[in-house]
Amino acid sequence: MPQKSKRRSQSAAAIKSRWAKKNVDLLDDGFVPDIPTDLHDSNENNKENNCLKNKMSVLDIGNLFEALSEETSIRPLSVLVYLSSVYFGISWRDIDLFLKAIGGLTAKTCNKWSTDIIEQDLEEFLQDNRGGKDEESFYDTYPELENLAKLYVLNGCKRKSASFTCSELASYVDDEYYKLTGEAGHERPDVVDAPTKFVNNFLTYQDKCYRVEEGKDPRWNIPKKSQTILIFHDESCFRSGETAAKRWFYSDDTISFFNKGRGRSLMVSDFLIAHPENPFFQLSQDEWAAAVKKHPELLEDDAIQYIERSASGSIQVGYGGYFDKDAIINRFTRLFKMLPLKKAYANHKFHVIADSARTHSAKQYSVEDFGMKPGTRCSTEKIFYRDKHGKALTIDCFFTTGVNKGQSKGLLNLAKELDIDIPQKVKLEELKRLLNLHEAFKNVSKSEIAAKIGRILNTKQAKNDFDGISH
Repeated sequence: MPQKSKRRSQSAAAIKSRWAKKNVDLLDDGFVPDIPTDLHDSNENNKENNCLKNKMSVLDIGNLFEALSEETSIRPLSVLVYLSSVYFGISWRDIDLFLKAIGGLTAKTCNKWSTDIIEQDLEEFLQDNRGGKDEESFYDTYPELENLAKLYVLNGCKRKSASFTCSELASYVDDEYYKLTGEAGHERPDVVDAPTKFVNNFLTYQDKCYRVEEGKDPRWNIPKKSQTILIFHDESCFRSGETAAKRWFYSDDTISFFNKGRGRSLMVSDFLIAHPENPFFQLSQDEWAAAVKKHPELLEDDAIQYIERSASGSIQVGYGGYFDKDAIINRFTRLFKMLPLKKAYANHKFHVIADSARTHSAKQYSVEDFGMKPGTRCSTEKIFYRDKHGKALTIDCFFTTGVNKGQSKGLLNLAKELDIDIPQKVKLEELKRLLNLHEAFKNVSKSEIAAKIGRILNTKQAKNDFDGISH
């Protein structure tokens, strides 16, 4: 027997609530035999319900569920469907199959969260820490560009010839963005010059590094003088419940889009060593005992799950979770304390290569995080710095009084408050160059701090020499 539709179930519940709790004998004069009954409306409603049910499919519900999950978390939607199904007496197996069909959580998981809602607090449940809209979109930051793009699309569609393309729109938005912000994009001289210097830096002393020769029979090329070991810092993120990519090839054509995975994420950070001894850095038992004796703080817990006798570790990624700046410094410090104890690396130089993630290489205050004019982007409320005499100073990045109260000051106004001599009609690149010379923007990045720690730790060891960090 097919399940009743939602409308029929609601009608039956409403009628049942109006029934009397006990039998009442009616008097003869209270009975009215001729009660007008209109069956036409009832038949029409049943026809509409049956027609909708015949046209509706699980794929339609799944598409709606996926669209709603883009606006909010998937968890409250799944729990809502689960509680509604339980309320109407649908079996556990049918609920679980239905949730899986529309791309929701399993019935077991929904039951756990439903128990938390009933027995604990709803606010704690709503703090999902995953999914939803984590940050502002591009057009939230630049709404004027969205209007320009819409007008450009409208004019492009009015052309007599069908020549308007998506790449043309992308190029237009890109040009308007750089006009609005005054930036030159990825073709700026500093952006082009940085990777060129990076490559040329290694070409000058490639014969001093351990390298694997190319060819059918690759072998290690052992340097004879000034032996240098390259250490590569790498991060990878793994997510539980990942959907296999082959699902696209072996499924029906009607399959809906799906997320890569909805489970918890695990971020693993490794140090890869260009040395024949081992591609991953790890001390032996004796070397680890010596390292702990010299640096007892290596046994302390800093919320990172380290691999035994190694500087490689992992964390569980939550809302905005990542190896932040302080965690990176702690891991590099741990590596630098352990390197001198590795016997295979004695009498070697080291060069660490880190990726260019902003969480690693970004300065605390960077001119790239500020717009030129008032009301543009601004990454911090205040800038704390020390002048040439070591005096601690603070400058507000937002207007606190006046007509522009609450808006960002922009680089031009910040430069004036810092008493920087700014020429008339100064361009953005020149303004950034002048600000970078000021003490307020001379703060070093976390990677530079880690490199400085490495030099301090390793200069005490006569057998090792630390060159620095590249990113």
